[in-house]
Amino acid sequence: MFQALKKLFAPKPKFKPGPPPPPRLVITRSCIEGLGECLAPEIERGHEGIAYLLGQSDGTTTVAVAAVRPKARTTRGSFAVEAPAMARVVRAAVDRGLQVVGQVHTHPGEAYHSDGDNDGARIAFTGYVSMVLPDYGRQLPALTGAATYFFQAGSRFIPMVADAITVIEGQVE
Repeated sequence: MFQALKKLFAPKPKFKPGPPPPPRLVITRSCIEGLGECLAPEIERGHEGIAYLLGQSDGTTTVAVAAVRPKARTTRGSFAVEAPAMARVVRAAVDRGLQVVGQVHTHPGEAYHSDGDNDGARIAFTGYVSMVLPDYGRQLPALTGAATYFFQAGSRFIPMVADAITVIEGQVE
């Protein structure tokens, strides 16, 4: 009996958590269609475009359910969103009980996160997603060639693997 009590009250091994789960993006098909509508004027003009994703994030999994087009200045090689326009995007999210969980912008050629994309990110918190679409987003609603990044505090934007992105068919109501 003494051995049983000794075993019961003996120090337990310390809990060692495993690695954190990999980042994930879940995006609805209707959100992707909304991206096409948001970016259509710039696609037509051959300009870089910008849209923001609304949804929720717990810092590991980000769920995007809507896209919002901000007022922006665009050119063939850049875009700029001023603070008042960004504030309207945040207000649109808050009014719907959502967060601004990501941005999607286009490049004229291949998709990658440039130094300017890193430095110009207006919002950055663990779980924030940044997606870059190639060829001004002309492949939408397909995400072919997209480069997607996940913000992690301390490490900036890190690339996401393609199988970490799930598209949900149908609409969220």
